Amino acid sequence: MEEKRNSFFQPQRQSKTGIVLLFLYNTGMVIKNLWVLIVLFFVKRDNVELWMIVSAVILALLILIASAVLQYFNFKYYIDEENQEFVIHEGIINTSVIKIKLENIQEVNISQPFIHRFFNIYKLEVDTPGSSEKEVKISALTKQNALDLKEYLLTETKIESHNELKDNILEETEVKEARSLKISTFSILKYGITSNYIQSFLALVSLVIYGFSELVNILKKVEFDTKFDYDSVEEQFLAFSIPVIIGIVVIAIIIGIIINAGRTIIKFFNFKIAENSKSFSFEYGLFNTRNSIVNKSKVQVITETENWIQKKMNISYVKFLQIGKNEEEEKNVAAVPGINFKEKQNLIAAIWKENPVFNHILKPNFRLIILNTFQFIVIPLFWVFIIEKDLLLSYWFLILPFVVIVESCILIYFLNLRLFYNERFIRIKSGIWDIDNRTFEVEKLQTVKISQYFWQRKTNLGSITFYTSAGRFKIGALHFKKLKKLLNYCMYKIETN
Repeated sequence: MEEKRNSFFQPQRQSKTGIVLLFLYNTGMVIKNLWVLIVLFFVKRDNVELWMIVSAVILALLILIASAVLQYFNFKYYIDEENQEFVIHEGIINTSVIKIKLENIQEVNISQPFIHRFFNIYKLEVDTPGSSEKEVKISALTKQNALDLKEYLLTETKIESHNELKDNILEETEVKEARSLKISTFSILKYGITSNYIQSFLALVSLVIYGFSELVNILKKVEFDTKFDYDSVEEQFLAFSIPVIIGIVVIAIIIGIIINAGRTIIKFFNFKIAENSKSFSFEYGLFNTRNSIVNKSKVQVITETENWIQKKMNISYVKFLQIGKNEEEEKNVAAVPGINFKEKQNLIAAIWKENPVFNHILKPNFRLIILNTFQFIVIPLFWVFIIEKDLLLSYWFLILPFVVIVESCILIYFLNLRLFYNERFIRIKSGIWDIDNRTFEVEKLQTVKISQYFWQRKTNLGSITFYTSAGRFKIGALHFKKLKKLLNYCMYKIETN
């Protein structure tokens, strides 16, 4: 028997198991914020009497339980049919009201974090354009309620009556999905071991440094004599031979790659893509199952990222930037990892009805190399020499490797930097190792600007910036007269559209 659909036009609460979930969340926040005091308690517990411990624990539990109960009963949500709004009441003592216009709701994500699985409940997040954070989080819904509410909120037809909306939803659910796709675990593993290894290495180093720092601080608070001298550690490290130092760095990078591969598999495990006439649905995650929607009509920019190794393995990373999103908001960007070339082409064609082919290309002038060399090599060395001359003289043997590495990166970046365009699309290619191809439609541009510094007038060079509702993209040192023609064409298409 088919489960009866929920109606959200009357105020209602979350699942009753939400009280337990809120209690656990509140407990986790207390532990997270007060973990230093907890550690100190165990270190110096001899100075604390038993009755004080029992009283503190009981008081904390009572406060946490009361907070969870108040949060549960004060949290209500419903759809205001008359004003076309999604309304949420929340708070502990002082309650607040959040109202979101249905027409402004861009994305509704359903996820099942690890702890939610024990209670068989789901979390729903509502997102609107222009916000880097989720506008609304409903932490405890049954699966059917979460799916029904998601369909209500994403229904594009104006809500005129309860029955009419219900009929529209039933019609949508009966539409047969045109395509479905699953990214294999092996493809995700290949992506995990070929991406973000530099970031993983730096994160590992940062974690080790942070761990040492926190350990020293805790030992100081309990009046331990740490006798930890960073200068002596540096001297001992530099006393090793160069092969040993290189070996240590390589091992650290390998550990970073393994950690990144494991993190990638956990995050994107069992990645499924389902398509209908209006959108894509992404479902993935091992411990934290997520479900996100990409509306085809709201996609502003498609970014394809791959490096040389990934190209040989026939995998890449594709991001879909929608209205109000940008690439810096990594958490909120819909992406597909480890997708092969054919699957990628099919996804792009499903959104734009074609795969862009470009017949015009603009390359940056070689003067960009000189500018970047001055900016990233000459100026840093000059400031180090001015601020700490002795440091530069002491480590003079590192200057040549620094110059060679940075200049190589500048040259590679210059060779990869390109601007492609045709009558409908524009693509900016950039990167050093991971090459990004950002493609967007001319008609969806908000505006376009070109600029030229006074010293670029003789060489007829300039920069162009494209503004979309998903961010802005700039490229410089291009032929200025050609940029003017491109600007005029883009503005014409924007105005006529």
